[in-house]
Amino acid sequence: MSNSNQAGGQPIFEGEEAGAGYANPMLDMIASAVLLIIAAAFMAGSLALPVPGSVTTAPGLLPFLTAASMALMAIGLAVSAFQRQRRLGHTMPIERDVPTERRTLALAVSVLIYICALQFLSFRQDFVIGSFRFVLSAFEPVTILVLVALMQIFWRGALWKSLVIAVVWTLFLSLVFRNIFHVPLPGS
Repeated sequence: MSNSNQAGGQPIFEGEEAGAGYANPMLDMIASAVLLIIAAAFMAGSLALPVPGSVTTAPGLLPFLTAASMALMAIGLAVSAFQRQRRLGHTMPIERDVPTERRTLALAVSVLIYICALQFLSFRQDFVIGSFRFVLSAFEPVTILVLVALMQIFWRGALWKSLVIAVVWTLFLSLVFRNIFHVPLPGS
């Protein structure tokens, strides 16, 4: 997002939390370590793919280059965090935001419940409206319930708005994936 204020004729760009500043250096070091592990795993996986022609046409070339660039960015983040840590001279305490932590935990639990519900609930009801065939399976009601719950946790809008958004979005995705892409959805 661009700010209307300008410094030296150049626009100032701000993130989501413009006044937040840098993250705690320790959190940045942890994030860079996780990103390096993920990048290394993807690089190893891309090297394990067969190379039917030359290296330039190998199917693992793009994933390898993408993971390598992510590793370089993670290294840059770690160096930046280390320099900030040295400049500060002490460890900044990691501030806890309990309401955010509770919402994050609720998100994780909701996703776990969603996955389990789609794994264990299974039904399918086909019906025709006009000349168009519709399928109702466990995917639709479970997805609608979880989306409404997540919107109520994070958005806190009116319940009817969350319900309308969840129903329209779920039915749209269901119709597109089943009828256009011919992809079976979980729970059916």
